Amino acid sequence: MRIDKPSGQCLSLIYRYLNARASRGNDPAFVSYLRIGTQTLRLVSYAADYAWHVHNQLEYVLLDEPSDYDATFVIWQEEDFAALVKDLYLVDKTSELYRRYRIDQVRGAHADFSYFSIFDEDIIHGKPLLEIHAPGNQLVGWNPRTNTYYYAVKDLTPEELIKRGHLFVQLFARFLKGPQSNLAHGAVVGLNDTGVLLCGMGYRGKSTFSVSALLDGFDYVSDDYLLLEQKDGILRASPIYSIITLSPQIWQQLSARLDAAFVSNNARKDKYVFNIGRYHNRFVSEYPVRLCMHLNICNCDAPSIESGYKAKGLDELVYSSVMQTGETQDISTIYKLASFVNGLPFYRINLSRDLAANIQCLRKFLEHYNQ
Repeated sequence: MRIDKPSGQCLSLIYRYLNARASRGNDPAFVSYLRIGTQTLRLVSYAADYAWHVHNQLEYVLLDEPSDYDATFVIWQEEDFAALVKDLYLVDKTSELYRRYRIDQVRGAHADFSYFSIFDEDIIHGKPLLEIHAPGNQLVGWNPRTNTYYYAVKDLTPEELIKRGHLFVQLFARFLKGPQSNLAHGAVVGLNDTGVLLCGMGYRGKSTFSVSALLDGFDYVSDDYLLLEQKDGILRASPIYSIITLSPQIWQQLSARLDAAFVSNNARKDKYVFNIGRYHNRFVSEYPVRLCMHLNICNCDAPSIESGYKAKGLDELVYSSVMQTGETQDISTIYKLASFVNGLPFYRINLSRDLAANIQCLRKFLEHYNQ
């Protein structure tokens, strides 16, 4: 069932019910605070098991209780999403949704409680304010009046939660979206305040390359998701997650050097997930991005860097970002991401099988870049 432009009364009743459903009259299991870029988020969890995931995935951006915060995430473990959808049918007895439900009952028809969504194009384009997918056991929502975000799943085991992707990534995408800011799917490493934004789709080597650079002493922002902000004419990148993802083959190559804690096998057997909190001293926030680089896995004898390839790098950065956040129909976000990097120089790095040689190639390039 989909509701378009619900009344203010209907929305108020739905959000009030979600708050009650999340807490069920209990105090939060824990309250945490996250600092991402210039934004502070209060995280209110009614499921104690979330604490393990929050610490493992978001350890770097956790902070002590601040004096103020910009938004609230309410998270809980939901046991019965179909029952939750049914309750939302009944929450506002003056609504069109409730009227249709009662008519269907009189006719002997069965209501579909597998899906529920609310859309209002005047508030947010192309994405629901609230979406519940009962077969997928997930709820994602946002109350724009209070800037409160809602997230619920049924299974909090590491493999199941990692299978859904990075923790809260779609909520972060909405929370961090601003006129000059956006979540992006990419990697950033650098030297001497010269950040390199590694552009590419998944399985193009971003994690392998950025983690290898981290181990070689580079400044590190992210191997996967990050915040991009345009400030004072400079594009800056900030980290969100303290986890990395590596294929089993790359993990075998790096395991002797990488001091990381195993989190999950990603439930697909093709990627391992690790916490790299022991390297937080190499993490940097608001790191200036000076150039973009497209990764080309060519298995050449020796790595090399070539100028150009702007169209390829820009397209893959933008396409990958909006695909990961579900914003493929949001033209303004597509334009904004493209505008962030459009004026930067673009390069292509041709990668060999020798991980160390690849990183040394980038190091030599950056050491001479500003000379």
